[in-house]
Amino acid sequence: MVRILRFAIITLFISAGAGLAQTQAPAAAAAPGWQGKGKMGGRVIDEAGKPVPGVTIKFVFVPANAGPEVVTSAKGEWKLENIADGMWSLQYWKDGFDPRMIPVQVGGKIKEPVIELKMTKEGTDPSFAVPYGNDQAKALLDQKKIAEARAIYTKLLATYPTYARLHLALSQCLDMEGKFAESAAELQLYVTANPADMRIRTFLGTEYIKAQKYAEAWQAYSALDLAQITDPLDLNEPGFMLLRSSKSDEAYKYFNLTVTRFPQEAAAYYYRGVASRHMAGTVDKTKTEEIRAHLIASQADMNKFLELAGPSAANASDPNNKNAIMAKEVLDEIAKLLSQLK
Repeated sequence: MVRILRFAIITLFISAGAGLAQTQAPAAAAAPGWQGKGKMGGRVIDEAGKPVPGVTIKFVFVPANAGPEVVTSAKGEWKLENIADGMWSLQYWKDGFDPRMIPVQVGGKIKEPVIELKMTKEGTDPSFAVPYGNDQAKALLDQKKIAEARAIYTKLLATYPTYARLHLALSQCLDMEGKFAESAAELQLYVTANPADMRIRTFLGTEYIKAQKYAEAWQAYSALDLAQITDPLDLNEPGFMLLRSSKSDEAYKYFNLTVTRFPQEAAAYYYRGVASRHMAGTVDKTKTEEIRAHLIASQADMNKFLELAGPSAANASDPNNKNAIMAKEVLDEIAKLLSQLK
């Protein structure tokens, strides 16, 4: 039942670049398909309006995904001839400046376009650098080269420290490497910058549980605005994780949170009852009243689960069917245990 954190984070991170043009690197300069009779030219300036020499411009003819490169002159100027008419993607690169990408139509209303582009000091504008770097990192993750992908995100974050979603991407890599405490630290930095993002707060809590930092996990979940939680699984998930780790007392708190937010969620009562039953088994046998209290709590939750699950739980295809069978077995067991405590 536990969802994989990294997939959720990837989705969230990619959505930040939605609507941006593709940032694929161009193919070899001599590749056929981009030559023609067209031309274009331009100039690159800095924020003060001064020419920027030594800028590498990669030209990608979109239909062929290929094209040449040029380098700006001492006057920041460049020119490209013998190119095909159509849509081109121009990528500007120079150390110390933010890379840029712009689309240019050759042979349209302006047959020979002349483009003046202003480059900003590196760390100012992440609009191209971050999506481009994300594409490179994603390709590395597909190849299971997690450390290399993490290095890209780490460098991007150092360059653009206010781009908070980079913490999500870095957290994803650390999670995949099993570095859960470090992953949680990155999520905490994101949450600090975006305190209203309840979904990531839930991820933060589950990441703390993976790191066995149970107090921090509960603190993260306790700070949730429950009214904004629309999926019971967001609250049940840490409980499932904790039950599998035999942390019934911790698991109980999360299922109790689910019941508070979703009082008609049958499964939450079932699993809270399971937690109570396990807790009864961990109490010293001489503490009969404490054992009794846990058993009675479990009994009440199992009965509530059966009430909410209703007759449909008798259907083998109903997801509650297996739990209904087990709930009845637990109730029979509890009845015997309670009679022995008298």
